[in-house]
Amino acid sequence: MQAVEFRKTLFIPNAMSGRSGKSVSQRERVVEALQQEILNGTRHPGEALRQIPLSELYEVSQGVIRESLQSLSQQGLVVGTARGFAVRSFERQELVDAYRVREVLEGLAARLCCRKISHDDVDTLRELAEQIYAARGPRSRSKRSDLEYRFHQAFLSLSGNETLMRVSVGYRFVGNLVVTERDADQLRSEHLAVVEAVAANRPAEAERLARRHVALSAESIVNCDR
Repeated sequence: MQAVEFRKTLFIPNAMSGRSGKSVSQRERVVEALQQEILNGTRHPGEALRQIPLSELYEVSQGVIRESLQSLSQQGLVVGTARGFAVRSFERQELVDAYRVREVLEGLAARLCCRKISHDDVDTLRELAEQIYAARGPRSRSKRSDLEYRFHQAFLSLSGNETLMRVSVGYRFVGNLVVTERDADQLRSEHLAVVEAVAANRPAEAERLARRHVALSAESIVNCDR
């Protein structure tokens, strides 16, 4: 299967009623720290997450660790096991399924951007597309991973639709896992085509092109190693 790299995502705390401010603050700190370690690959898929070592590492109670791991489980980053929790592993079909969700939501985001995007935003997106192209090749995979995340995340943020951004959290981790080894020139063309459709305020075209771009990436996952 293609190389898989973890990317940074947004931390969205889950409010827990009946907890003290100190307890919630500790939990959020641990959740964010573990989240980043999982997303940047420091903790690998399948790795066990033990409460005692984690409580010692982060200098919090095992109860805080347990709540943190439960929160990460709700985000889809960890899974429960017979002995506790472990970093989640992903099958190819799960990645493909996430890309199908991503296709719909990012298509909608591109459509909504048409009504809101500024000239400076367009320039930023064009620059990101060119930076992604410049980072082509296996040696720049990590850099390209981060740039591609920023490019796609920008459309969600610029859409101005908070509900869309919240809904996207569920697929964002899985859907942004894979750094697809597609043709760099084709990717650049697809990225810029979406940007130009948004800049020209053509919502139907922007949505179609954004969905096509994500669908082609999903297809590359299906066909890899065949």
